[in-house]
Amino acid sequence: MLEEGMALEINGKSSPTDAVIESSEATTDSGPLFARFSHPRSQTRTRIALVSDMHVSTEKQGTWKVFHRTRDRLRTVIEDVNSREVDSVVFAGDLTEDGSVADFETVRSILAGLDVPFVAVPGNHDVPKSFDAHETPALSSFESNFTPDELPFHRQVGGVDVIGLNSASTPTGTLSDCHDGCISADQLAWLDETLPKTDAPIVVSHHNLPGLAKETDAHSWRSSFPMQNASDLAELLSRHDVPLHVSGHLHVPATAETMGVRELLAPSLCSFPQAYLLFDIDRHGTTVRFVPTAGPEGTSEAYMHAKKDSARSDALAEITAARLDSLPLVDERLLASH
Repeated sequence: MLEEGMALEINGKSSPTDAVIESSEATTDSGPLFARFSHPRSQTRTRIALVSDMHVSTEKQGTWKVFHRTRDRLRTVIEDVNSREVDSVVFAGDLTEDGSVADFETVRSILAGLDVPFVAVPGNHDVPKSFDAHETPALSSFESNFTPDELPFHRQVGGVDVIGLNSASTPTGTLSDCHDGCISADQLAWLDETLPKTDAPIVVSHHNLPGLAKETDAHSWRSSFPMQNASDLAELLSRHDVPLHVSGHLHVPATAETMGVRELLAPSLCSFPQAYLLFDIDRHGTTVRFVPTAGPEGTSEAYMHAKKDSARSDALAEITAARLDSLPLVDERLLASH
């Protein structure tokens, strides 16, 4: 289980994580309520852990991604998930920092401690790129180690259909392409054929749909969302009444909606707030809880690294803090009751 007492003090004030836990009316030992959706639903109670942006590194230190803690954070997830009767773990990309053989071997070694099945989609840091100065395993290696068959995939988890897409591999392998992401035409065709065979789909890719693209904020967002053909994917998901798309990539927790499709952006495991999400799906809908993986010192360290490393990481930390201070980000059951 996780450490107790997530209360922090940063510059003499309660941290955003502390505020989240104190202010949430629905806090349990799993963490505060992150979001609640009316769909997907399942007659079979299903629990899924969603982990994103681990950026596990065997060589790098520091930065806003707190590289020297990445292995410990992943080990904490494994230990915690093993104690929670989780049906499966889904990784939403950027398992490694730069796709090196050593980083992938480390991830595989840690994941060997999981007592439940897992699947993953690749992030832009996990795939070979034309500018890599090191050997990066081919996508087929990622598939053989982290997916049920090959990408894209459809795995039944309890009463839920988990659909995994590869948004990170692009024909040119340039930074712009893999960082921005794209769903290939072949995958869109596969998805169009597969979705009618599902009852309660959750579609997962590393890169994001368009729902946040028009959002304005006092701080700068990353320039890499949405994915290049996000509208094509969103239109297809909407046509098949897919209730939920989950992604990572931005290192900022968020929810949005595009063409009736709910979007959920997962928090990062490596950077502030160093957390994962726990999905409980039943006949009433989907409840998502925010699960921190660091104690007071670790969370404070990640927050301060983000504040000082760059203007961008500072902005991301402040946006994240504001989001976490207003949990849940959405509660469709509450809205339906009014």
